[in-house]
Amino acid sequence: MKRVELGKTGIMVSRLGIGTGTGLPSGHCAQALMDEQELARLLLYALDRGINFWDTAFQYNTYPHIKEALKQVSRKDVVLTTKFSAANEKETIRDFNITLKDLNIDYVDVCLLHGVRTDTELQMRSGAFNAMAKLKKEGKVRAVGLSSHGLGALKSILEMPEMDLVWARVNYAGLNMDTGCLGMYDQMASVHWLKKCAKFLPTRVKSLIRPKANIQPIPEDAHKEVTDTLKHIHSQSKGIVGMKVIAEGLLRNDAEKAVKYVNSLPFVDSFIIGMLNKKEIDENCEIVNAASKEQMETEK
Repeated sequence: MKRVELGKTGIMVSRLGIGTGTGLPSGHCAQALMDEQELARLLLYALDRGINFWDTAFQYNTYPHIKEALKQVSRKDVVLTTKFSAANEKETIRDFNITLKDLNIDYVDVCLLHGVRTDTELQMRSGAFNAMAKLKKEGKVRAVGLSSHGLGALKSILEMPEMDLVWARVNYAGLNMDTGCLGMYDQMASVHWLKKCAKFLPTRVKSLIRPKANIQPIPEDAHKEVTDTLKHIHSQSKGIVGMKVIAEGLLRNDAEKAVKYVNSLPFVDSFIIGMLNKKEIDENCEIVNAASKEQMETEK
């Protein structure tokens, strides 16, 4: 598997990464529902196939599974990313320390603000980002950034030289991508105190307001605005990692086209797919490896 640098961070990752937060309609994480040994074996299989890039988050509840996998490899052989939804410095430091303990590690390669939608939300969570920047200075984190769920957040990164990288939703079909037109759920979720209050709602109510996968693609001009913004971000030597490549499963029947599309984008360093079995890992590795081989032959 080809290795690439995430922006100018010096962090080398496989072109394809494995995610551990595949969302189910119930709101649960598919990988979290797996047996710890089962997911650990899957992560190790991915590593054997050349995938050294593992993605998780504090909210995914997959730390026990990843810890089990990390017991069986050298820490330096894996690039580990996690994300935090806290808004202030104190909560972020608390969650980070829990992360180190739960994973039995002494550093995290990449720390991200989780699911930022707007510039206003990013400003409201500046304390959390400042905490990550401090952890980076202390050598406990190698790079910092955010995972984006809105165009406003993406554009804000252009004015933040301290941001090393971004996780961005991108796919050929324009499904569930980062746009400036947020639905009601995303508007509410971008207000941190409202998001915290939502945790206390009855399960039935949360199920009703939880957004469904959007089967309507964003307009072509909006798709171009997203990709143009990502190109601009990448030109600032920031790393870009693609996510929602399969559009939350909507492109599963056209997965090869979806993977080839993102793999062809010169401004996307690497991309994450939440693979659930060895077959999916094998298929995606074959697509990426074949595309890399074709590119090398073309450049000769």
